[in-house]
Amino acid sequence: MRKVIIQTLAVAAVVVSAASATAQDLRLEVLQRNIDIFSGVLEDALDFEEAKGLFGLSLGGIKSTYLLGQGVVLEVRTPLANSRNRLNLASLNSAMQTLQVRGNPFESIAQSRSQPRNSSQAQALSAQTSSVMALESRSVESAGFYAQMMERVANVDYSLAVNNAIQQATESARSLRSLGSLDDSDYEELRADIEGLRAEMGKKMQGLRELEAQIRESATQAVADSNIEEEIRLKLAAVMAQIEPLREQAVAKATELRLRSELAEQAYSAQWQQDVVLFEDKLYQAMCDYGSTLRELPVDERVSIILTGLGEQGEDQRRRDKIHVFNKADLQECQANDISAATLRERSDHYSY
Repeated sequence: MRKVIIQTLAVAAVVVSAASATAQDLRLEVLQRNIDIFSGVLEDALDFEEAKGLFGLSLGGIKSTYLLGQGVVLEVRTPLANSRNRLNLASLNSAMQTLQVRGNPFESIAQSRSQPRNSSQAQALSAQTSSVMALESRSVESAGFYAQMMERVANVDYSLAVNNAIQQATESARSLRSLGSLDDSDYEELRADIEGLRAEMGKKMQGLRELEAQIRESATQAVADSNIEEEIRLKLAAVMAQIEPLREQAVAKATELRLRSELAEQAYSAQWQQDVVLFEDKLYQAMCDYGSTLRELPVDERVSIILTGLGEQGEDQRRRDKIHVFNKADLQECQANDISAATLRERSDHYSY
């Protein structure tokens, strides 16, 4: 008899446990439907339907998770996160700009003659050494002249300064386009101007290389010729006179675009911060208006909203999220007009992580 009673109690316990599990599953299912409905209402209130990107894909959305005993977690992806990506891209381009517009851009080259920066300069220095050795059989004055000419050609690489300036101008132009300060037409026009400078500089440098070959050939001649030396002097002066304006033009263009890019980045950042404030105002008003529709959520639990990518950016430049945590009781009071949206903000927890 006792055995029968124990078996009966065991069966009853299993039935009760199963019934309890089924009831909880049903409650969680109902709660999830409630959360899904609320997520859709919140998306509409935040105007995510109007934010469309490439191919009409939505730039905003909400992903929901429920943590038993804690509450609802809504991960909100907003168009502002995509806007911040543009700002980060512009900042990266700015960091890549290596041209120093102050001081003489040729000083570092002149100071490192014993350590060539590239193969063309190394070849020029090698050719210079060979040429100077060949001058030993000639007059000291003629040897000094050709050595001076070769040194000027080998140690002053105008293409380095111009290429750096062009690279900086290109990166600044990309930043301006990514920030919306240049449309595609203006960007292409600007890029064409920059590439025109690059092509023109290439032609001038080719002329300099040809003159270098002439100097090297004349330096190996056995007889000094003052006419040839004067011709070389005039040619070199003419080539340098043609290259210098290009260098100045490239540096000026790089400086102009760098300043424009910095100003555009500052303006974009300020506008983005203001847009985040406005978005959070809209979020708090929406939570005040519709938060209480989470009827199935236990009253002692919370609603946590994660604004992806909208948190404060620290010194490590890591993009953080912005977290807002609401008590359900506060949401109910706000919906009943017992407190304002401003008071709801004060009562909520918010931080970057």
